Amino acid sequence: MTNEYYKTLGVPATATPEEIQKAYRKLAKKYHPDLNKGDPKKAKENFQKVQEAFDVLSNSEKRKIYDQYGVSPDQMGAGGGQGPFQWSFSGGAPGSSPFGRGGNVNLDDFINMFTGGGRGGYGSQSAEDFFGADTPSVKNGTDVERRIKIPFTVAITGGKKDIEIPGDEVATFTVPAGIADGAKIRLRGLGSPGKNGGRAGDLYVIVQIEEHPFFERKENNLYVNVPVSLQEAVFGAKIDVPSPRGIVNLTIPPCSSSGTKLRVKGLGVPGKTANGDLFAVLSVALPQNWTAADKALLEKVVSKPKELREKLKW
Repeated sequence: MTNEYYKTLGVPATATPEEIQKAYRKLAKKYHPDLNKGDPKKAKENFQKVQEAFDVLSNSEKRKIYDQYGVSPDQMGAGGGQGPFQWSFSGGAPGSSPFGRGGNVNLDDFINMFTGGGRGGYGSQSAEDFFGADTPSVKNGTDVERRIKIPFTVAITGGKKDIEIPGDEVATFTVPAGIADGAKIRLRGLGSPGKNGGRAGDLYVIVQIEEHPFFERKENNLYVNVPVSLQEAVFGAKIDVPSPRGIVNLTIPPCSSSGTKLRVKGLGVPGKTANGDLFAVLSVALPQNWTAADKALLEKVVSKPKELREKLKW
């Protein structure tokens, strides 16, 4: 008997179905290709080994055969004398098979070797007859959907996010930069677990992007409303503007009006071919509590000759 599958899951040969299920969930999360960006090829190999071991050990009948013969039923038809079975009939060469060239044996043929069915003439028993009519059927797990809120800036720049998965566990997944609201992220094998060796379903994470207090997204462009003083709008100034990637310093041209858009190329939402742009939309804020002297001064300015007003672009 081999303990390879038990070693793969890190459980003893006496492990209960619950212990096997728990070990599988833990290792599936650890080696899931979507959750391992460092060495995805190695992670995929480990994940497949874990899945193969779980497929056999979680199925009571497959596990019974594995414990007795050291091989899973799926490997009994490997052929050519490979593995634990060496056939020799009527002077045939070792490794030959009575079921066809190459030593390919299916499960029913294998059972008939011991029960006398088929060619031996002792009766006929199917796999269900051999194992019992109450043999549990293999059922794959179902896919599961989870909605999760993503901060606005994480949706723009990308990042990591935790989510609860079936079994009261938590998985960490990667949020791609520039993901759209309502997009789905597929996490293979992290859905509802299968039964009797069936494969686990997938987990679909549906992204809901939270609103931001001052950023607005339009396709791949970002817009931010920037209040400026009357003095800055009239005479021009340098101002600091927030972006999802930090503070940006912009120059306000003299005589700028409310609604003027200052463009910062490439600081918008990441796209497949190019990034969108960031637009700072100016909003001129008039001073509060004007004094009589302030109003008189403004009156004097606006009453200047036409040529002066034109020079000031008023």
